Amino acid sequence: MMMPAEGTPWTMLFSVNISRGKADREKIIHHQAGRILEISDHVFLRFTATMHSVGRYSCLLNKGDRTFNERIVLLAIIKLSLAPATVIPIDSTARLKAEVSPSYAVAGGTWLSRTGSPLLTDMSSAGTLLTKLPRFTSRDSGTYTCNITVDGRSGKPVYSYTLSVTVSDKDVAQFPNITYGPLYSLAALSLSAVTLPCADISGDYVLLYWWPPDSPDAKPKLIFQFDRWRDSRTQSDFFVELHNHSSVLSGNFSFLLRPELKDAGRYQCEVFRDDQVFAQITVLTVLNGYSTRSSSSIELNCAYAERSQINSVKWSHIQRPKLRLPASAVLGRMIISIDLPLTPVTAGQYACTLKLNNGQTIRYLYTALMPSTEPPCCVSELPHELTTVSLLQPTDGYSPPELSVLLQSLSLLLFLVPVVAVAVGVLLWRRGPCTFPQNVERTLSHYSGEVENIYENPEDLRQSPPQNAVYMDLKLTGETDVYRELDRYDQSCG
Repeated sequence: MMMPAEGTPWTMLFSVNISRGKADREKIIHHQAGRILEISDHVFLRFTATMHSVGRYSCLLNKGDRTFNERIVLLAIIKLSLAPATVIPIDSTARLKAEVSPSYAVAGGTWLSRTGSPLLTDMSSAGTLLTKLPRFTSRDSGTYTCNITVDGRSGKPVYSYTLSVTVSDKDVAQFPNITYGPLYSLAALSLSAVTLPCADISGDYVLLYWWPPDSPDAKPKLIFQFDRWRDSRTQSDFFVELHNHSSVLSGNFSFLLRPELKDAGRYQCEVFRDDQVFAQITVLTVLNGYSTRSSSSIELNCAYAERSQINSVKWSHIQRPKLRLPASAVLGRMIISIDLPLTPVTAGQYACTLKLNNGQTIRYLYTALMPSTEPPCCVSELPHELTTVSLLQPTDGYSPPELSVLLQSLSLLLFLVPVVAVAVGVLLWRRGPCTFPQNVERTLSHYSGEVENIYENPEDLRQSPPQNAVYMDLKLTGETDVYRELDRYDQSCG
């Protein structure tokens, strides 16, 4: 039986009674609609597969009213194709495609290069595995492999198929019909961020060309190229980069540029998709303002490049628009001079405004500030008049204390003086025995490796200490001749 599509009813292909053939061990062969059913020890169904042959096949064995063996096989067909031709022209985009039917049979897969490296594989279409090789050359010739992972239970989950790709020795890709988008005119301040648009399509690779500013006869320079299938890029020394990485992965290209004055000019972005080219031209004017100062003046310069689309350039005073500003102009620059020192009239903001033919305007601002007239920080002015206060005479609003109060304070002071004197005398009398007598000689003995004492017989002195004497036992505290007091006979000095 066969189920050609998901959800459709089963169709009977063969129904054979094999009881007699099996007993006689004969091979049974049946033919029907280009299919051959062969029955021996096993059951085989042979036919030449086409796109109409895809689907599920069921082999059902019945004995009596009981089914004792059933096997279902999913047959999927893969079709490999190569474009634009079997032999690829030089510099064209080779497209390697694997189409699997039914599409639900594919769980995943990838294309491998001739060296075995995985290639970017697009599976946005169900059952289709696509990879591309832009700007194909002889270095890309070889055998490419498509690995397909099937869905469901299978003893062989990954199937590999190969495709041979060769390049032509004579044919070179031609792109005579380039589709151009509308011309864009942009103006930007120097080093500001500028987005250069490209055609709004999903492309395979992109090239960016640049013509120098104000040079109509100059030849274009290829400054950036990017191949999203190989994830490879080539870039000159221009400060330009691809904009919006997530969009780049899907083939939608644009560029981010922070131009200097010399980077103005004409840019052409060419997006290639298969054998088609879509171009977008952007004319970029760059404005660069700067100032120079001398002892007598400030010179404001307004320089600009790519003059072909400029309508006007002028200097003005923001706070006083009617202020007359004499300007001198040279090719690609407008200059004004501000005399020093600044005055309330000449101080303020100055603007150089550039206007394009399409109405877009940009401007450079410069602020001229007058020097500050405020006193330095933390310095205060002295008062105009100083008030002198006599320490001997009372000031206004102050009256001296009465005489009775002064007499009471003096009496208390006279009472405290003798009390303090007596206390000091008692303290000195108590500390008297702790002082060294004048006739006691203190010396340090030389260290000889043993503990020594300045007395010949210290024990005798401990047993009968002399009157009014202080006993000191001096011993070594280290390897130097330093001693310290270990014991005192008179405990009152402790």
